Amino acid sequence: MFTRDDTKAVKGVAVLLMLLHHLAAFPERYPVDFAGFTSLIPGFVENGYLNDLAMDALVCVPLFFFLGGYGLYKRMQAGTFRLLEAVIGLYKRYWKVFFVFVPIAFLCFARPAALLRPFCSRYLISSPKQFFIDLAGNFVGYKSTFNGEWWFFGYYLCTLPLGCLFCRLSERRRGFLADLFLVFGIDILTQGVFPGLARTTALSGLNSNLYFSRFCLLNKYVPAFFSGIVFARYDVLVLLKRRIRAMRLPAWLTSLAGTAVVLICRQYVFSDMASADVVLVPLLAAFLSALLDCLAPLRLGFSFLGRHSTNMWLVHTFFCYYFLEFTKLVYCTGCVWIDLAVLTALSLGASVLLELLYRYLGMLLSLLRRDRTPAAV
Repeated sequence: MFTRDDTKAVKGVAVLLMLLHHLAAFPERYPVDFAGFTSLIPGFVENGYLNDLAMDALVCVPLFFFLGGYGLYKRMQAGTFRLLEAVIGLYKRYWKVFFVFVPIAFLCFARPAALLRPFCSRYLISSPKQFFIDLAGNFVGYKSTFNGEWWFFGYYLCTLPLGCLFCRLSERRRGFLADLFLVFGIDILTQGVFPGLARTTALSGLNSNLYFSRFCLLNKYVPAFFSGIVFARYDVLVLLKRRIRAMRLPAWLTSLAGTAVVLICRQYVFSDMASADVVLVPLLAAFLSALLDCLAPLRLGFSFLGRHSTNMWLVHTFFCYYFLEFTKLVYCTGCVWIDLAVLTALSLGASVLLELLYRYLGMLLSLLRRDRTPAAV
């Protein structure tokens, strides 16, 4: 089976990959006085293998899209999905972080570029008017100037109705391969045909059209969302996990080897073709799930991370890039694995505290409403 618990566990792996990617893939974003990572393995950093690993960790983005599409179809199949409720739920989770971290950022971490890399100094207010323009754009998820890694929210928000439309238009089962080729067609249209049309002189105005830019010029990792719908419709992940267990080698060894092969192929064979994620990411999800099935304690840990994955995504780059004192703490050792553990602990701790904060606020509001309710005669 590939259940919601499996999804949470794989999301836990994805969020850890995301943290590694932002921690180590961008030397130009390191703190000003950070000399770079070192390694006990000769040449691991110097020959670029750490950077390759950190860049390959970007697979977390199509992996999140894929799991989103998979969950969307399963919920629609069960009759529990409502688009408006899903959108409101996304905004609630986004605003939970927004209302706490954005005020903290502007009040406590507005630093000049001399102390931070230019990419990381974004909380100095140049003019009240521009601040309110940015505030409105970031509040609705249209802009991501307050946190550069919040770009995912806007794309995911627009992908949800497209996913619903895809499910409705492809309700009749044509077969797994036929539906998968339909996803290939969507990838070709959104990554090649539509951008090409917008580059022509006659249709150049399409670039400034809201609907075209948001629903036709999709991010290159979005097609993995539709792939998730197809793999959910035909339960292909379940079939793949059964095949893994049926092999003569131990399941953990097969899964570990399969995970390594997918990641190596993605980085060194298909590095210039995000389209390959439509197939590679489902294979990765199946291998990771089968591997975690064999490692029960790790599965529990990753499931816990998966439950907090949304909050961790929204908060981690504040610690990694934008909050100077925390950034120095994150990059405190020069050992990527220790620093990754520090970033994970800060992000997870912030998520847990956020959940506690809003839980107690909810309890307080309930008590206040109860006190104001007149007693029955």
